[in-house]
Amino acid sequence: MTRPRGASAPSSPPSGPDPTAHAFARFYLPLVATAYLLTATNPLLAAALARTSDPATALSGYGVAFSLIGVIYAPLLVIQQVAAQRLLSVGDLRPVRRFTALVALLLSGVAALVAFTPVGVFVFQTLVGVQDRILDEALSAMTGLWPVPALTGLRALHQGRLVAGHRTKPIALATGARTAVLTAVAFALTQTPAGAWLGAAAFTAGLAAEAVIVALSPAPTPVVPEHDGVESAGEDRLLSFSTPLMLNVMLWWATPLLINSVLARTPEPDCSIAAFTVVEAVAWFLTAPVGQLQHPALALVQCRSTHRRVRRYSAALAALVTLLLGVLAVPAVREAILWTGFRLDPSLLEPAGLAFPVVALYPALYGHRQYYQGLYVLAGCTGLVGRSAVLRIVVIACAAPILLGPMGENGARLGVALQAIGLFAEAVFLEIMARRLALPLLDERRDRLRTAKTVRSSPA
Repeated sequence: MTRPRGASAPSSPPSGPDPTAHAFARFYLPLVATAYLLTATNPLLAAALARTSDPATALSGYGVAFSLIGVIYAPLLVIQQVAAQRLLSVGDLRPVRRFTALVALLLSGVAALVAFTPVGVFVFQTLVGVQDRILDEALSAMTGLWPVPALTGLRALHQGRLVAGHRTKPIALATGARTAVLTAVAFALTQTPAGAWLGAAAFTAGLAAEAVIVALSPAPTPVVPEHDGVESAGEDRLLSFSTPLMLNVMLWWATPLLINSVLARTPEPDCSIAAFTVVEAVAWFLTAPVGQLQHPALALVQCRSTHRRVRRYSAALAALVTLLLGVLAVPAVREAILWTGFRLDPSLLEPAGLAFPVVALYPALYGHRQYYQGLYVLAGCTGLVGRSAVLRIVVIACAAPILLGPMGENGARLGVALQAIGLFAEAVFLEIMARRLALPLLDERRDRLRTAKTVRSSPA
């Protein structure tokens, strides 16, 4: 799928009605490596923060700050899909470049306001609800995290360019460099009084290394097919196409912030937030293989037939990862992971361990979400992606006060239960709307392309 070195012909999208298992694996395995390296960020930082002088406060402060910076930079994560879709359908990346630069600078400015002005105290103390030492640590972490939106925009733009050119290996290489830099910085600072700022400095340094590498990686230009009505309709409406995707990722990153605000109201907020932060770090690392399933949906699916084939491969992968997490939910195994990797205090070890059985649901639910969102982007139904995210947040917000009383004593289990409930509601919505709208649109586009191809090949 990757053009040989020195070849001059541009790459083209995969052809043929049914991509094989080998083609799926060749395209997706570098993305699995990327996902593992990317999600290794959180457990590595959690392990480093757990070795500081006040681990519960450092973990809580960094967890709260990172959940906020995630909401701020989230709109820029969609640039990867927007850039890939733009190149594959139109072949012109210039509007996406300008749009990315504008949004990235604006959002880094917002993050700087939180980090260096009283806005930060208002957000963390009044809106999120943290106090005292956790508040101080969260503000400290923000002073190292404010450049993250600009770096995220640069990285996402060039990752999209590489995905469109079917060059997924440089993405994995860049993410590996990010993880190496992050680890070196984080553990170098564990003997200092850095606290939550340790995690912020390490994360920003690693992201900067990753952004530079993907920006310098070359990729072939995709062959652009003649535009049919479906493809050209949104060609000059970049903002309207991107806004629902931005809403989606903003609400995704708002989820831990919302859950942390719920946990801040439990009887022991510091232990609840710290344990939830550790469990989420481990959970998303283990769920990493399904985290990039939007890319096969976007790059390999052409119609209902190829959708069934690619979905089958994706579902098999999700089932394997779910089985792995089920094994790791066994008490002896999970306690060994939490103690060996994080040296958790006994006050955090038990509540974190009891959350693991719920975490075993993540791969199936999250893999479904990622695959179908890629399918919606391919079909141009980005509005449904935004609606599904709103539904998930509404379900979590409604479930939180109901579960806070009976589950408030174990904040980590409460947090992951809310996460799973929201993902389940979103999965049901995405499945229903795919059958009603997205798949018929894909079939319609396939028929139009076939008709256009027949007309072009007919003798004059």
